[in-house]
Amino acid sequence: MSIRNNLLCLFVLLCVPFSAGAQSYERIVGDPSYLTGEGTGQTYKEADDSALSQIIEQISVAVTSDLTVSQNRQREGKKQEVSSTFESTVNTYSQATLTMCHRMVLKNGPKEYRILRYISYEELDRMFQGRKDKIYEMLAVASKAESELKIGDALRYYYWSSLLVSTLPYPNELTVMSDDGREVRASVWIPNRINSILDGISVKFGGYDSPGRIIGKLIFLYNGRPVTNLEYTYWDGMDWSMVCSAKDGVGAVEFRAGTSVRSIDVKIEYSYENEAHMDQDVEPVVTSVPPVVYQDAYHYDVAVSDRNRPEIRKAIAPVEQQQVNTGALFDETAASIGNIDTYRVYRKSAEKICDAIDAGSYGSVKPLFDDDGYDVFMGLVAYGNARILDRSHLEFLKFQDQVYCRSVKMNFRFPDNDKEFVEDIVLTFDAATGKITNLSFGLEAVSVTDIMEKTRWGDEAKLVLIDFLETYKTAFALKRLDYISSIFSDDALIITGRVVRKTVIENRMIGDGEFVVYNRQTKDEYIRNLAASFSAKDFINIRFANTDVLKMGKGEEIYGIQIRQDYVSSNYGDTGYLFLLVDVKDPEKPVIHVRTWQPEPDPEFGLYGPGNF
Repeated sequence: MSIRNNLLCLFVLLCVPFSAGAQSYERIVGDPSYLTGEGTGQTYKEADDSALSQIIEQISVAVTSDLTVSQNRQREGKKQEVSSTFESTVNTYSQATLTMCHRMVLKNGPKEYRILRYISYEELDRMFQGRKDKIYEMLAVASKAESELKIGDALRYYYWSSLLVSTLPYPNELTVMSDDGREVRASVWIPNRINSILDGISVKFGGYDSPGRIIGKLIFLYNGRPVTNLEYTYWDGMDWSMVCSAKDGVGAVEFRAGTSVRSIDVKIEYSYENEAHMDQDVEPVVTSVPPVVYQDAYHYDVAVSDRNRPEIRKAIAPVEQQQVNTGALFDETAASIGNIDTYRVYRKSAEKICDAIDAGSYGSVKPLFDDDGYDVFMGLVAYGNARILDRSHLEFLKFQDQVYCRSVKMNFRFPDNDKEFVEDIVLTFDAATGKITNLSFGLEAVSVTDIMEKTRWGDEAKLVLIDFLETYKTAFALKRLDYISSIFSDDALIITGRVVRKTVIENRMIGDGEFVVYNRQTKDEYIRNLAASFSAKDFINIRFANTDVLKMGKGEEIYGIQIRQDYVSSNYGDTGYLFLLVDVKDPEKPVIHVRTWQPEPDPEFGLYGPGNF
């Protein structure tokens, strides 16, 4: 068997089942284009595991042997290093082979079971390119995230792609284009990029914003600008915290009651091991390959002090300036908010709600809401032990019959699931009654800016889309099935599940001869499945890695929204591309006509988008 074929065995992780038709046992075992393993046992599982282990053993022996010879020709003394590397990386393939290899039951008990496992070298060869494509896709996502200051997303995808590179048989042969246009080794360039990002992050304490000085703020800047998102943990002198999320430059730190802390240590998250299950290619690699330690991720002795110190004010200033600039996008519309007394009424209501959350006296502010608004409020404060983090930069905007109060920063904590989030809360007031009708999780500042800078759209359409996206992500977090059901048209085209290959064209989907298998659901099926999913989860949090919006046709208020979405919950997570076709001509009743999801761009037609429908 050639070295090339032995090396191809490495890519079992990437293999998908193919149809072997009615081929016989003799033909498969005698065909050199297949890798086979045969096992026996007193149980079905014992026989299956035995057959699988034979395939894995062949991979381990052949690859380690071939690469040791190859590496030793280049440099002496590398045998132990190569063997050690593949001892860990082969484990990543063995975990996936169980479902990726074909199976033929030769004897089905009752006293003995005999099973053949087999896989095609040709298919492995094709899937080899698939792993490279996965790496390049992650690098593209990471680069875009970095440009948008989504530093958490950038670090995650750079780190995951670097681990995937390390599992290739010849990692030094994979190249990328550097910023100056040179072709360089990915195995060198990616770690350097990670170090560069970590070196550009600064952390400062931003003061206390809770009674009893229990909750404080951390300010995260990247090259002097507030990060859009970032994850971190901190050492408070006794223990490391759960994983926390910062948003638009601000994160939370919680101090133990009765203690006095002068400094804390902060570690920037880059490995995202707790989210690796979101990607079936990444999870076995993250759990099996030895982790890489980046010392620049640690910020030691971050001083804890009062906010009025000059160096702290200097650190906070860029965050405050960004918030002012974000609000300035609405200045023309906001000018119609009315006289200053009206403005004060809304601010006073917002302050009362913040006070009630701090005190845990939720019922005291019930008169400030209508019935639906209070239901959402109670769902929100129950979501992750909600606490106010910052209320010092409230922005008010009047639009049609509603007034929006933005930028109430809240911290949500899920101790049973080792997770903590910071979200900007948006309060929606009915301008006629002054009562709050809705609360939602705000989009990141960069996403708001992207939509508001669409020069050919009217302000009304921009604000409706922002409101829709914020309410949409909040509805999933708070498990609002009633709202989700109301925004889907009765005949909506809903596509869920994993895209494999295009095999059908249905309705108005355009494929130009390319086909995809997808799982189409009716609205009733989708809502029913969603209800079952919601009931099994303690919490849900949705993050939009990037958002592209395109208006569909002239004179219409129909928009195609393409989002890279991270779905994180207590028992499940995934990352993929969400596409929504939304009609917003009635701002109070947006309607989704198409909803699709795919885990990654199809190698042939890419992503679902407006052109497919």
